[in-house]
Amino acid sequence: MTAREFLEWAGFEVNEHTLFRLTFYVGSNVDFSQFPDAEVTTEDGTPLNECAEEPAQFQEWMDGINHFRI
Repeated sequence: MTAREFLEWAGFEVNEHTLFRLTFYVGSNVDFSQFPDAEVTTEDGTPLNECAEEPAQFQEWMDGINHFRI
């Protein structure tokens, strides 16, 4: 699943901000804001959408991050 597809699946608008947050969330070497059609995987190479706790864990993480926006 691409970064763009993951964000849509998780219920987020696909834009530079959310793509950058996804990059930070997974700790990717690929900047999804520059490459939104890159595959999103965990550190061990598992596609993020195959993780049982997703997209709920990403949604919760985003909610926590948004509380600290300046």
